Amino acid sequence: MSVIASDVPGAVMSSGSQNVQTVAHYLVSSVPVAASWETAGEVRARIVGGQHYEDASHVFVLSGDCRLVGVVAIRDLLSAAPSTPVMTFARGVDSHCVMLDADREDAASMAIRSGLSILPVCDEQGRLLGAVPARALMSILRDEHLEDLHHMAGILGKSEAAQDALTAPPHRRALYRLPWLLVGMTGSAAATAMMSHFEAALAANIAVAFFIPAIVYLADSIGTQSEVVVIRGLSLTDAALLPLFMGELGTGALLGVILGCLAFPIIWFFFASAGLAATVAISLAVASTISTALGFLMPWIFARLGFDAALGAGPVATVVQDSFSLLTYFVFASIFVF
Repeated sequence: MSVIASDVPGAVMSSGSQNVQTVAHYLVSSVPVAASWETAGEVRARIVGGQHYEDASHVFVLSGDCRLVGVVAIRDLLSAAPSTPVMTFARGVDSHCVMLDADREDAASMAIRSGLSILPVCDEQGRLLGAVPARALMSILRDEHLEDLHHMAGILGKSEAAQDALTAPPHRRALYRLPWLLVGMTGSAAATAMMSHFEAALAANIAVAFFIPAIVYLADSIGTQSEVVVIRGLSLTDAALLPLFMGELGTGALLGVILGCLAFPIIWFFFASAGLAATVAISLAVASTISTALGFLMPWIFARLGFDAALGAGPVATVVQDSFSLLTYFVFASIFVF
């Protein structure tokens, strides 16, 4: 029996035009095969010095109707006695044969679970079409690993637009980001207008103005942490939103309370004003909680609307968080100080 996988009806000879995300892109069709009734000596005599193979690390054992029934590592074939039937030391394929349209990551995971360094590819009838060799599996695993790292960093979404934002020329990247920065600029103008309404009160109580940067920065930092968490979550998992949201909201509130408790005695001691200390402490707790909620919900809303959460949510969430932090601070200052 002198055949290769390309002799099997329906075999794919060229994979360069196939979808890179599927097994078909990585298929090699010229691989050594053997009949299930052949001996090790017969198979060795046929494959040595004959056909050029794209991968010869394994021999695929076929039945009479070209269905895959086993896989033999070339090292086992070379060490077997000439009269030994190949089926006696062939490894059963079970369910470890994948289809042409199988996802590449799923295929690589199957190869790892089955302990195979090469993955056979079959048609719906179980006939061998070729294989995904070890070098291709390594390439798939590397690409998927880098993609997961990008997901964890929040710089790669699930859409093609998000991927394009990483590789596009600088002028196109600027066009992706500029609209969201303009939205942020508009929000900053609104925050400035809000502060102008408290100009007289700030002039009379200048110490209140000292803590505006601290309130805005700390609340924004806590919100940004939640934003990163949800972007990672959107990229890596399909977990339910509510448990994640409640966990982050509780974390943000707890951090705000801790910061407020630390700030209260220090401000009271240095400024001799319990009202100012209470304003800063309560504002930190409330603003941190609000910023956490906004930082969590903004990326989710952007993702639901089909926008890139990594590009749009940051600028918009920042200006909204800052505006709410300022409003919270001035409300409590009006109660305790002004």
